[in-house]
Amino acid sequence: MQNYLLIIGLFLFSNILFSQTEILLDSASASIGKTVKVCDKVAGIFVTKLVPPKAVGEKPVTYLNLGADYPNTKLTIVIFQKDLPKFPFNPSDHYKGMNVCVTGEI
Repeated sequence: MQNYLLIIGLFLFSNILFSQTEILLDSASASIGKTVKVCDKVAGIFVTKLVPPKAVGEKPVTYLNLGADYPNTKLTIVIFQKDLPKFPFNPSDHYKGMNVCVTGEI
């Protein structure tokens, strides 16, 4: 199955006050372009490393794989470095094996 990236900004892992359509993880490919809520277990986490360190314009990115680990993941949540201060903990250390919900555009 193809990997689908779910890019989330400010609303990552938060409860949204307005109504969102919640879908099953296996329905993600049918929801491309829609804003939905997906809940599932984090099966794997990957954080990019910079070579050389501090390359101009490049920053580490955190990937949370839902449903299965890479390369068989069903949905990947992308957390950019600029969004890490929005978390009270390091997502790459905290979410492994946890059930999470995320709302955003597929």
